Amino acid sequence: MADTIKIAIAILVIGLIFFVVADIAFLLLEDSKLTVFAIGAVGVIFSLVGIILMFMALDIKLKISSKKTMEKEEQPKYAPTPTPAAQPAPQQQYVPPPQPVTKPVTPPPQPTPQPAYTPPSPQPRMEARSAQVEIETPKAQGEVKKVRCPACSTVFTYVKNPKGPTWVKCPSCGKEGVVY
Repeated sequence: MADTIKIAIAILVIGLIFFVVADIAFLLLEDSKLTVFAIGAVGVIFSLVGIILMFMALDIKLKISSKKTMEKEEQPKYAPTPTPAAQPAPQQQYVPPPQPVTKPVTPPPQPTPQPAYTPPSPQPRMEARSAQVEIETPKAQGEVKKVRCPACSTVFTYVKNPKGPTWVKCPSCGKEGVVY
């Protein structure tokens, strides 16, 4: 097992040497990129093989060490145990079962009388308003303006609220917003 780890380290070192050689070849041999690539590829292969061997060796080492610890744990430890020397077994005493608890009987609650239903009083009659009510026109409420919807570019009109911002809704796409 120790030999496997040593071999894996040696292969890793060889892979690193190939990497260094590939770097030097890249600096010296500017024309032959294929040679540099081949040397680097050999370095990669050696490094991967070294890493795989290293993990395999460590895995084997861990399995062997875990088996040894399990074997040590499984060994029974013998300790002198006191043997009962003709001691009579304690006899169980009779325990009567628990008796059910009885509750005192209470008379059922008497229903409370409900108040009698009274129909609601007749509603006041609606009286028609006089025709003198002024109907406010948009010009009386505020100024009529045009706005372009940012979502669908539809131009539509709205009545500006003279007291503050005005909520508008696009008639085409339904997007809502505030106009100041």
